[in-house]
Amino acid sequence: MRITVEELLQRYAAGERDFVGIVLVPCANLSDANLSSANLSKASLREIDLSRANLERANLEETDLSFSSLVKANLRQANLKGALLQETALADTIFEEANLRNAEIALCSMVRTNFRGAVLDNTSFTECICRDTIWCDGGIINDPIN
Repeated sequence: MRITVEELLQRYAAGERDFVGIVLVPCANLSDANLSSANLSKASLREIDLSRANLERANLEETDLSFSSLVKANLRQANLKGALLQETALADTIFEEANLRNAEIALCSMVRTNFRGAVLDNTSFTECICRDTIWCDGGIINDPIN
């Protein structure tokens, strides 16, 4: 189902949290949006600005976040199982205790990204650059991940 950002925000404000499989208009701006606990599984969020968005505990399972911005976004305890993040901006992004099992993360620059306590089983990292990135065990990574 294709919906606009305005419709998504109106429905969210009205208490709806289930947006499974939605397709948002590319280049839409959801920066600073509060989408905590929203069900956005299997959605297409390609080319969406989610900078500073609150996606805490959101269900983003199998969601396509490619070419989007998650700069300073809060994805604490979010479910990103099987999600696709290709060329996604991940500076200062919080993935603490998030489930990224089977996610595909490619060509991303991860600067001060926080994965502390995240589940990264079978997560694919391809040609990602890390700087001051906090890994799931609390260690700091400053090297490329291939």
